[in-house]
Amino acid sequence: MKQSGFLTRFLSVLLAFCFAVASFSMSGVCVIADESSAYENMSNEEKQAYLEKKLSEVEEKLDELGSQSKETEDYINTLDQKIKYLQTQLQLDTETVESSKSKIEALKLQYEENETEIETLTTDIAELEVQQEELTAEYNESYGMYAKRAKAMYISGQGSIIAAILSSDDLSTFLTRFEMIVRVSKADSELLASLINEGDELKATRESLSEKKTELTATQTELTDTQEELNTTITELEAQQEEMTAKQALLEKEKAESDAILEKLQAQTGAYSEQRNQDLRELEIVNAEIEEAANRFRAQQEEEETTTTTTTTTTTTKPTTTSGGGGTTKPTTKPTTTTTTTTKKTTTASQRLSLTYPVPSYKTITTAYGSAGYVGHTGVDFACPTGSRVVAAESGTVIISRDITVAPYAGARCVGGYYSYGRYIVIAHDKKDASGNYVYTLYAHNSSRLVSEGTYVKKGDLIAYSGETGNTYGPHCHFEVRTPSAAYGDCVNPTIYLP
Repeated sequence: MKQSGFLTRFLSVLLAFCFAVASFSMSGVCVIADESSAYENMSNEEKQAYLEKKLSEVEEKLDELGSQSKETEDYINTLDQKIKYLQTQLQLDTETVESSKSKIEALKLQYEENETEIETLTTDIAELEVQQEELTAEYNESYGMYAKRAKAMYISGQGSIIAAILSSDDLSTFLTRFEMIVRVSKADSELLASLINEGDELKATRESLSEKKTELTATQTELTDTQEELNTTITELEAQQEEMTAKQALLEKEKAESDAILEKLQAQTGAYSEQRNQDLRELEIVNAEIEEAANRFRAQQEEEETTTTTTTTTTTTKPTTTSGGGGTTKPTTKPTTTTTTTTKKTTTASQRLSLTYPVPSYKTITTAYGSAGYVGHTGVDFACPTGSRVVAAESGTVIISRDITVAPYAGARCVGGYYSYGRYIVIAHDKKDASGNYVYTLYAHNSSRLVSEGTYVKKGDLIAYSGETGNTYGPHCHFEVRTPSAAYGDCVNPTIYLP
């Protein structure tokens, strides 16, 4: 009786704690429910300060409880609260690190673009300088020629029609000189126009060269600033990663202590359950596999549930005799008519789902739905010795029967060579519940599996022997009910369906 009372108090505390952290999400953001709204509106700096304050408060409480005894429910619940805050802090740190990494990549890209731009500008400037030298030489040559011509015309005094008339002895001489003056003037005009164009082109080239040099100087300054910011960000990232490594080590240390204490407490009561510090990424990966298997099976089953009946009708008329005795008409046949009828099987009362206990010899639920101390205990536990008979809770088809011996992700937690559900089975039932929904049941931590995928089982058929494989402190059967789909979010309290 004392042991039973202790178990009741223990489960009550765990249940209360679970409700307290019910707002913790699958992503690892863990904040007490009544504080979650205010927390979400904080900046990252405010969140870090808030978490430091909470961790300090929890640490004080742990010191107070630990001075009396660490092997108590209060101590382990407070320690788990600290773990939740540490996980949230690590989540924020991870976001900061990822932000720094993104910033570094952007700065590297900007640095490369600056280098490319500097290279292009340097090439452009070199070409413009060559062009400027060539234009300057051409301009100076044209200007010299024009200056000499203007000077010669000024000295000779023959640069006008009047001078040509006054110096001509006759009309023939005048016309000859006039034609020469016109030709010379035209050449001089073209020379002047060319000189002006060359001057404008040279001016534009000098202005473009000046702009390129100014742009080059600005880009070189930007490159230097980018390099300095990049170096600073890399240094910050290294510091952030070192801090994360230290926090991760602390988190693992606290998890190990929590696991060890809870293992002792459960050993005293025999009410074994899952290790509450399981990384929920494992569940996300495994449950995606379950959901995919269920979707494939249901698509096939729904196709089989629909039956098609095809009816073919051919109409033939009887032979008749004409009134004039002229003979008998031949029988005629009308075109064939095909009728297709599609019907869907209906569910009768006898086909309604009615679950039985998965471990017939152990019907007492030792860890309730959602009360294993973390938001991941989506079933109920039946503590039982290894090797206890595990049966199908209802008839159906086995869609999953496997051992999770390969890490779902790098760094996943391994317990005795198994991860997460360990050796587990999932059954898609051929009967629906009272609401007409599909139902799936899951049986985890078995020592051995006796059925394979695709096997059809009847209610009460032996499918496995219980054990303690995967994420567990000791031997028990973890039993889940999922409806209307096999998705993780559709887990429901199995007691709704059990006798």
